[in-house]
Formats: sequence, C-alpha cells, structure tokens
Amino acid sequence: MGILQDKFLDDDDVLLLSHSVTPERDSVPVLKEYAEDKGVLSHKWHLATGEQQEIYKLGRRDYFVEQDLGKEKDIDEFLHTENFVLIDKRRHIRGIYNGLSKTSINHLINDIATLKKE
Repeated sequence: MGILQDKFLDDDDVLLLSHSVTPERDSVPVLKEYAEDKGVLSHKWHLATGEQQEIYKLGRRDYFVEQDLGKEKDIDEFLHTENFVLIDKRRHIRGIYNGLSKTSINHLINDIATLKKE
C-alpha cells in the first residue's frame, strides 16, 4: 500500500482504504499509532475499523477478497487477505490484485491509469 500511496500521492482521484480484520484489537488509537509508524498519510490512505461482522461481510460478499469464492464460511471465521480491490467512483469492482506481488501491483497501477482515462 505504501507503493500506491507514493505513486498517487498528488492524485486526488485515487484514495486508499484499509479495513482492520481484528477490530477488537485495532481501536482508533491503535490504528493511529500504526499509521504514524508506517508513514500512512491520512489525506490519502484511510484505516478503518468497525463491527467485525460488517467488516467480514464487506470483505466476503461485497469485495470478494477471498480466494476460495463460493465456499460457504461461518460469519465468525477469520478473514485476512493480501488482496487489493480496485473500485471505481460508481462503486463497481474493476479488479482484484495480490498485494504481495510486484507484478500484480504494477497491473493495478496500470489499471488505475486506464480507468482514469474512461
């Protein structure tokens, strides 16, 4: 995410959002400390927390971030993924990328450039 923050630092059309998957541990003060430690710039990259069930629902049913799509999981089953999701201004998913792969991150950067031309 740091690469993306640096790449799009001056681009107001691109915002980054990370959801905590352990909200019982990641309070707002904890996330603020993490942000300061990692160089997260609050005008570009937002760290969010909330109710666990809502976060898990968002990840599984709205963002489709898990690799084993279609496999029914209990709502309380731990959710963690390295996937990044590209969402356009109309809230449509435009791509899912492996955040641990430089190649995938480069595809994401290129796809953002393409999306901005639409």
